[in-house]
Amino acid sequence: MNNRTIIFAMTLVLGICTASALAQNRNVYGESLVKKSMIDVHAGYLYPRDVQEGMLFGAAVISTFDDAVDIGFGLDIFQKSYSEQVEMATEQIGDTQTTTVATRLDYKRTVLPLYASLKIKMPGLISRRTDSVIFGYFVRASLTYQFLFSEEKNYELNKSENRKYKGFGWQGGVGLYYRVGDRSTLIGEAIYNNCSVNRNITKETDALPQTERVDLSGLGLRLGVELDIR
Repeated sequence: MNNRTIIFAMTLVLGICTASALAQNRNVYGESLVKKSMIDVHAGYLYPRDVQEGMLFGAAVISTFDDAVDIGFGLDIFQKSYSEQVEMATEQIGDTQTTTVATRLDYKRTVLPLYASLKIKMPGLISRRTDSVIFGYFVRASLTYQFLFSEEKNYELNKSENRKYKGFGWQGGVGLYYRVGDRSTLIGEAIYNNCSVNRNITKETDALPQTERVDLSGLGLRLGVELDIR
């Protein structure tokens, strides 16, 4: 584990502990500094540059400090299995044409982004009866540390290999929220993930440092629900 990984892990733990401590603290009026604590559960679709697109799932713990600011810590998982194939031959049998396909490579790619996020909300529609926001907009910025686990099977060379990549990145998002109950809110968001993950591949001690890089940057969509747990 390198120094950057340790620093990020310590920052993430410190952020979670700080949010937890703030949740217990009170202002001079005896009120909690954290207005609400929520769990965000979401699913979506991501289009990474160097990996085939696929579904993602995730969850986050969110602390709301006022009607406009949320701070969250979460984890997503993106997994995609696919093959690299080539056409070998085609054959016409009566009215039916058949194609022989050979599989050269099988991939199973798993991406795990850890993130700390700041969300700014803007009201769009306020209930006259309760004077509360029932519909609005938001922007989100996140600092991420992402892992890529790649399982590869090469049938031409008859070999398998597992690779692990990691690296810092950031995410940006814009979206809508709609309150459907006293304790639940629907979320829709368009996101951009900016991250390149790396792994060291230098074998010889006298060789120049070399790394492999996979670009996970790309657009995506997320839909989810926030549940008030306080």
